Amino acid sequence: MRKKIIPILMSIFLLAFIPLNGDATSTVIFIEPQLTIVEIFHTFQINISISEVTDLAGWDFKLYYPNSLLNATEITEGPFLKTAGDTFFTVKEFTDNYNETHGRIWAVCVLQGQGSGATGNGTLATITFNARLDGIATLHLAEKDLIDSKIPPKHIIHKTIDGVVEVLGHDIAVTDVTLLKTVVGQGFTCCINVTIKNQGKYTETFNLTVYANKTMIGIRAVTLPDGNSTVITFTWNTEGFAKGLYIIEAIADVVPGETETADNTYIDSIIKIVLAGDINADNMVNYLDAIILGAAFSSQPNVPNWNPNADINNDNNVNYLDAIILGENFGKTDP
Repeated sequence: MRKKIIPILMSIFLLAFIPLNGDATSTVIFIEPQLTIVEIFHTFQINISISEVTDLAGWDFKLYYPNSLLNATEITEGPFLKTAGDTFFTVKEFTDNYNETHGRIWAVCVLQGQGSGATGNGTLATITFNARLDGIATLHLAEKDLIDSKIPPKHIIHKTIDGVVEVLGHDIAVTDVTLLKTVVGQGFTCCINVTIKNQGKYTETFNLTVYANKTMIGIRAVTLPDGNSTVITFTWNTEGFAKGLYIIEAIADVVPGETETADNTYIDSIIKIVLAGDINADNMVNYLDAIILGAAFSSQPNVPNWNPNADINNDNNVNYLDAIILGENFGKTDP
């Protein structure tokens, strides 16, 4: 048996010296399916297939793939060449680290003995991968060769079609935190708008939590379809919080399968809790605050003289109710 194998293997490894078969052909070696869509961290298989081939006695290919996205775990011989007889199948190289960016699989298969080769369509090999990161991966067939059963064998002219793998990921991002005012009277409320976006490929349900100086001030369960963005408004009641500066932080829970987690947290807003009526936050309630309130009096959001800091009771109106609060604390200082 070994005596039969050796000449065939020699022909495979010396393919550069085999004359080309000049006949026109429609033979195609290709990745099947052409497009594979898979969820991150899942396992999938692709076939190296062939169509419209005549008298195939041996094949040889190298497959390249991005090792940042995919991890190859197994290759097995397909059934097609075996339809013509016993085969010798060997894997010359199987590594995720062919170079810094790509893995490479190099496989060879030949018929043993003499006789006609395989004709028609079928699977040459099946490869199993793990999807390790979301993105688009090209499966590139290169340096491949097909030979027929003639003595000496001839190359079979063929075309090649690569494949694409789209790895779908999970990715929630907090894209903005906006405070509707920068000063809030102690014991009163203020509104915080948090913008979130589902940058992944699946509808996600998760918790969105807002903190003031690491103290939780609100939590909301959110369901967000893929590709969508929404604004969630939190109302913070400052009752029981000490006067001073507070950093507002919004955190979206990491969803299963999410790998890009840095953008789940957004910290970029500061608000000051003050003595109610201290609109300009200078630690005293006096005529300066009254002037500011007067300038915004009778205003509502989206009008030119609207000043949210002057809306002390946070009812979207600057009116006599705010003036009463200011008046009650007029002349007071903090501390």
